[in-house]
Amino acid sequence: MADPKSETTSVTARFRAALEAATPATGGVSLDDVFAEVTPVLPLLSELPIEKRAGGDFESFEFRECFTVLTLVGRRLALLDLTPTTAVRVTRLALQSVDPSCEVDVEPFAQRAVAAAVEGFVLGREERVSQAAMERAASCLQPLRIDASIFALVISGTHEPAVLSDCVDALGRAMLDADVELAIVDLTQLSEPNRERAIAVFSADEIAKMLGGQCIFVGVDQRWRAAATDARIPLDALRIAPDLAVALEAALNSPDRATPPRKERWRALLARFLP
Repeated sequence: MADPKSETTSVTARFRAALEAATPATGGVSLDDVFAEVTPVLPLLSELPIEKRAGGDFESFEFRECFTVLTLVGRRLALLDLTPTTAVRVTRLALQSVDPSCEVDVEPFAQRAVAAAVEGFVLGREERVSQAAMERAASCLQPLRIDASIFALVISGTHEPAVLSDCVDALGRAMLDADVELAIVDLTQLSEPNRERAIAVFSADEIAKMLGGQCIFVGVDQRWRAAATDARIPLDALRIAPDLAVALEAALNSPDRATPPRKERWRALLARFLP
């Protein structure tokens, strides 16, 4: 009786050799990365007897488990930014590595396996496109310098809390580097308020106070008030303006505009808190 571990090692070695021989177009992605994503499914493929693959019940648990893993593999190949053609070819190479000299017709199984990988690839492609769109949108959310003593952060669209936190951190860093202590954060066009997003955006108040200044928020409607309440953020401790014009006027008339420059010791200390 064949040793399962030895068989898995053999299949893995065959797949590696087949991958290197085929040299599929990967668009710069290393074959090592492709190999690492496909390797987990090889033991499952090896455990399916060839007789079952030739005419088994593809709806049974063991097949569904295998197809589920292949779906995940397809998703991972999409996230590597491979093309659909390359993903299908890589999947075929994995299937061929299980039985390199197979004389039994297992093409129906192979087609189902490839279909599962393609399904996962489509999901992964949608995820990657969405992620790329979010990254492009987030890259535009840079602090705007209003004048020598004021920065503004105007956020629009829908963004994950982590992205919003990065934007607020960037605002703090810009204020620190420019020795500015006044900030305006406009939430008017920021969509889908919730607890996590409220925590992220209203943390700008803490950063401004840490710098010895203040932050004025705009666009804090009932939705944002509800989100802040859910996050236990005391809105009465924040400075809120009804619109951007009022916020700008308040900032321009703020006594913080005349605050003497901070000592270098404080700048070094604050730099440790702002990434």
